[in-house]
Amino acid sequence: MKKVLGAMGFFMIVLIFFGGAISTVITKMVGGGVDESYIYPIYGGIILLSGLIVGCTVIIIDEFKEVKDMLLTKVENADDADNKIL
Repeated sequence: MKKVLGAMGFFMIVLIFFGGAISTVITKMVGGGVDESYIYPIYGGIILLSGLIVGCTVIIIDEFKEVKDMLLTKVENADDADNKIL
């Protein structure tokens, strides 16, 4: 859970503070642009997606570790059974 909240916090800082500042500078230089009130919901969606991606990745890595441990246990048990027969 800490990793998910950390990723969401990081993206919030990057997108809202740095993204808003960069878009303001670029809009002043180039002209045009979109009103910032339309951008913040998009930022919120990106922040939530980053948390979802990190959360799913953590779950998948934990599952891989469980499968690896299970396979190692089965291999060790099979080796012990072979040694007892011999």
